[in-house]
Amino acid sequence: MARRRAPPTTAAARPGPPAGRRRARPIGLSGLRGFEAAARRLSFTLAADELSLTQSSISRQVAALERQLGRPLFVRRTRALVLTPAGERLHAAVRQALAAVDRSVEAIREAAGAPRVSVATYASFASLWLVPRLAAFQQAHPEVQVRVDASDRFVDLDAEDVDVALRATGSASPGDDAILLCEEEATPALSARLLEVTGVVLRRPADLASLPLLELDDSIPDAHRWSWERWFAFAGVPRANPTGHLYFTYVDQSVQAAVRGQGAAIVRTPFLDDLVASGDLLVPFPALRLRTGYRYYLVVNPRRAQRPHVDAFVRWVRDEFRRGPPARSR
Repeated sequence: MARRRAPPTTAAARPGPPAGRRRARPIGLSGLRGFEAAARRLSFTLAADELSLTQSSISRQVAALERQLGRPLFVRRTRALVLTPAGERLHAAVRQALAAVDRSVEAIREAAGAPRVSVATYASFASLWLVPRLAAFQQAHPEVQVRVDASDRFVDLDAEDVDVALRATGSASPGDDAILLCEEEATPALSARLLEVTGVVLRRPADLASLPLLELDDSIPDAHRWSWERWFAFAGVPRANPTGHLYFTYVDQSVQAAVRGQGAAIVRTPFLDDLVASGDLLVPFPALRLRTGYRYYLVVNPRRAQRPHVDAFVRWVRDEFRRGPPARSR
């Protein structure tokens, strides 16, 4: 007698995953780096610049992630991005995961090659103080590579895998372990060439108004701390009527303009001392140094502080601040 075949199992009748468990749906990983940069910078354009990609490629990566997740990660507004709750949650996880991967890659590279110190600081400090001195560090430690991230944004040392940060702040210390390097002072400085060309004789602070004055633009945070108006008030000049102003959006631009003889600038320590020692600038009223309220700090990633090459760089920076301006070459 023939046996009856059991009816084929339908999709509804097939056994599914145990109750309470959902089948994993992995997402593609290729867009995570772009998403993390866009979430941190809140800009597809800035993320693209950071990763050397196009803005449209970052936008496509994020859109692909959103399709796979079934949730929007950003609210797209005119000239602005805002993370959604889902975006914030994913960004926290991706940032930690990428940092862990980057740390592992860095450790593998260091094991296979030269040790590297990654340094974050703002652009003007890098160009006016750090970079001119790096040759001395590399001469003393030729086995150590140095990577400088020079930008005016705040860098999370742990999340972005940075060893050391050199920061200036007018508020509280950037951390309990931050090392105070110096307190900032500011005073007018100019090149001798400017006085020769203009024929101006500086006998008192008010005479500076006879020269073109180089000023930082008001769009720069805390620019008033280093303004001519504040310094003239500090020097006891009730009302100064300068012959003209040139405005700059970067500190190093105004300093280099002063070196070229285009005007007098309010220059701050520690750049001021180097430029005077080198003969590029002179200070007409050295006793009138205005304390701006800013301080320079060295911040070290606590996970990296014990590495010999990081420790060597930290000790070198501290020694450079204690030593002061480099000896003038003859």
